[in-house]
This record gives sequence, structure tokens and C-alpha cells, in this order.
Amino acid sequence: MDYDVSLVLFLQSYPALAFLMKFLSHLGAREFFLLLLPAIYWCGNAALGFRLGLILTVSYGINAICKLLWHSPRPYWVSQDVFAWSGEGSFGLPSGHAQIALSFWGLLAARLASLRAWAAAILLILAIGFSRIYLGVHFPQDVIAGWMIGAGILAAFLYGDRHFGKRLFNLSPGTQILISFAASLALLAVFYLTQSALRGWQMPEAWAANAFAETAQTIDPMSAKDVLQAAGMLFGMSSGYAILQKQGGFSAAGSARCKVLRYILGLIVLFIIWYGPGAVLPAAGTLTYLKAAFAGLWVAYIAPLCFLRMHLAENI
Repeated sequence: MDYDVSLVLFLQSYPALAFLMKFLSHLGAREFFLLLLPAIYWCGNAALGFRLGLILTVSYGINAICKLLWHSPRPYWVSQDVFAWSGEGSFGLPSGHAQIALSFWGLLAARLASLRAWAAAILLILAIGFSRIYLGVHFPQDVIAGWMIGAGILAAFLYGDRHFGKRLFNLSPGTQILISFAASLALLAVFYLTQSALRGWQMPEAWAANAFAETAQTIDPMSAKDVLQAAGMLFGMSSGYAILQKQGGFSAAGSARCKVLRYILGLIVLFIIWYGPGAVLPAAGTLTYLKAAFAGLWVAYIAPLCFLRMHLAENI
């Protein structure tokens, strides 16, 4: 299959845009959401933060499955003329940044329900997708596919929340935990079934060679690390939120001082959980799932419980 990199090369002929494009790309990166989501949950609105976390983790899991399903390269994997501003080890189609941006920022705009929120969300979604093409890590079709899948996830989430949300939240915490665990296992099952179906497929050697020549990094696009992290976070957050609601909930209101302390203290522990054991854990496996689950549990339940005990927050 031929992959047309002409648009990527045309955009990269304007190097003055590089700083802006890298900044916009970071607004759709996992690390950015790792900073933003706790801020919304702990310091803004816990119910909104939970829903944003839910669509974020589900969208990440679906993206990992879709990438494996299409097993398509990135521009700098197929052309040595393309400059890669970052090394990406997963397949290219669909763009995770584009998909996650549409589902996450779209849900936030829908919840804020204002024309300004929607205008800002649409502008940000378009800019993030465009930046990924400029940076040489996605073809235009990758970004378009990401937007389409993200729109489908957003529509399904809004419909499900409107028609089934109250019914689910009224279930016992144990039932909610079982449902969240089953959902996380479903993501993993679909991924591993897709991976199994591709056992006879061989990635072209040129893809890995071009990627390494450009970034000095090896690629492992068949890795299950991303879906394990998404599934684990989904289970941890959903379970923690269910238990917290049973115990009286958590109000993100309070003084500016309390909110700043919540965020700083909570984020320190979250980063220790997420990055601390990274050097000794395997890239994929049960431990990766458990680490992500504990991170989600910390954000949704343990951290708010600590804030309540420290009198930095109150029950609803």
C-alpha cells in the first residue's frame, strides 16, 4: 500500500509553526490529562470529573484496539523525508490524540452547555488533529478516523448517561464494581483477540528501520501496555467512585487554599504511583493493569477520603 506524505511534507516546510504545533499536541496527550483530570475531580466537580475520566479511559482502550485492528504505519515509518517531532511506538490509525480530544473536550462542552464552550472545544479539537499531521506522526486519514470514532464514543456516552446513568448509579456498589471490572476485561478480551488474529502478519522491516533512524527509538506497536493502562484505570476509577458515593460522596467545593493543597498533595502521590514503579514493571502484564487500577482508585476514592480526613474537603 502506498502512503502519501505530501501534505505532511508541505506542512513541515513551515518550521516557524513547530513550537505552536508541539504545544497543541500536548493538549491531547496522556500526560496532560493526567494533570487535568484530577484538577477537575478534586477541585472542580467530582461528578463531572468522574464522567470525563470514564470517557477518557474507554476512548483510550477503544483506540488501542482500533490501532491494532488496522495496524497502519505513521508517516515517518514509511518515509525518511518526514521529520518526526516525537517518537511514537504504536500504530497510526486512528489518531489517539484526535479521538480522545473529541470525546473528552466534546463531553466537557456538552456538560457546560454553552456556545462559547462548544466553540472553544471545536477549535481545540481541530487544532490538536492538525498538529499531529504537522508533527509527522499521523496521516490526514488517521486524524479524520480519530475524529469519527471519538464522535461515535461521545454520542454513545451522552445517550447512555441520559437513559441509563441514574439506573446504574442506583445499583449497589458491589454491582457497580462488578460491572466496571467486566467492562475492563471486555476491553482486554477484544484487544487480545485482535492481537491473536494478527499472529500471521509481519510488520515490514522498513517501518521499524525508518522509525529508529529518525528517533533512535525502537517501536513495539503490538504491545498491550496502552489497553492495560486504560482498562486498569477504568476499573479503579469506577470502583472508587462507587464506594465514595456509598460513603457520602465528596464535595470539590472549598477555599482556594484547600483546593491548591488537595491538588498538590494528591498529584504527588499520583505521580509516584504512575511513574515511580515504571522502571521495574514490565511493559505489559497484570502488574501494569494493577498499577493503573490503583492510580484510578487513588484519584476517585483514596485521595478524596484523605482530603476528608485532613479537613480539606467535606461530604456532599
